[in-house]
Amino acid sequence: MDQQQLDLPGILDDVELAEKASEKGKWANVPNRGELHVHMNGAIPASKIREILADETTVLPAAFQFERDLVRATPCQSLAEYLTPWQVLRLFPRKRENLDRLTLAVVAGLAENNVRFVELRSSVLYLAALQKCSPAQALERLIESTGEAAQRHGIRRGLILTVTRGDYSAVSLSTLLQAYQDLGAPKDVIGLDLAGDEEMAYPTELPSLFREAKDRFGLGITIHAGETGRVENVRAAVELFAADRIGHGTAAGKDPELLELLSARGVCVEVCPISNRLTGAVPANEAHPLQQFRRYGVPFVICSDNPGIHERGLSDDQAVAMAEGLSISDMRQQYEIAKRYSFMKGLN
Repeated sequence: MDQQQLDLPGILDDVELAEKASEKGKWANVPNRGELHVHMNGAIPASKIREILADETTVLPAAFQFERDLVRATPCQSLAEYLTPWQVLRLFPRKRENLDRLTLAVVAGLAENNVRFVELRSSVLYLAALQKCSPAQALERLIESTGEAAQRHGIRRGLILTVTRGDYSAVSLSTLLQAYQDLGAPKDVIGLDLAGDEEMAYPTELPSLFREAKDRFGLGITIHAGETGRVENVRAAVELFAADRIGHGTAAGKDPELLELLSARGVCVEVCPISNRLTGAVPANEAHPLQQFRRYGVPFVICSDNPGIHERGLSDDQAVAMAEGLSISDMRQQYEIAKRYSFMKGLN
């Protein structure tokens, strides 16, 4: 990733200090990283997106301006504004070869950040619709493409299948699980994720479907919750969905009882420091709840979320975590913590 300065109010100076420490060699003492929360389409470099859009002659939405709307480098007014890039990110790849191109670019970016293993999140149903194939075929293509890219860069990878909140989320999950079974329950698929607008309702049967998948197939469960201030979503993720990990979970920092629940059950929070500032999940005038997580013994891992649209990488998220109060020692421990809470088996 390039070394442009983060424009995040309140932490700019600290990030600069972290980068200066890197130049002196101290930052190089974190040679291995594990990545547990990264979205594939949010990790594609802008240059690769341009290439693929041109190759597929994709027509951009009328109001979308590539230079203005693709990259997110300054805090947004809302989560909806932050998600503007997905107006385009959902339009490709329509060609199989472009899936390979973008996957290779994503994994290369991870390798540049010394990532040794990664759990990649992807919406297989979007891919199936784009490539006009069955969900099972789309999943098979995703497994092959990511596997080849990971092997080329010496990275271990697992896939987390994402379902979006809403009226059709239960149907979507059932469709994904059928595709997974049609392929013989491949070991490449390691978990399930629920994402999307936290204000949206979901079918009452959805939590039980997640729990059944966990019990039947041994899949890990991670739920995007508490990113937009709804503490009850974090509790529901734990108590209803049987979540092993929580994506973001920033709202939990203001609820001592919930923090105690997360700690008691050993539910790991996937903390994305840069994303949390850009989305407004953590306002500029507030401290990140990282220290609250630590105070209550809540396990957490530092993750990058959407490094492509941030034009940053996991090393930068760790630098921001240091600006939020963590130490170099904490960063050195992150690799072991990521291994402990990963859904992948046999990490050493």
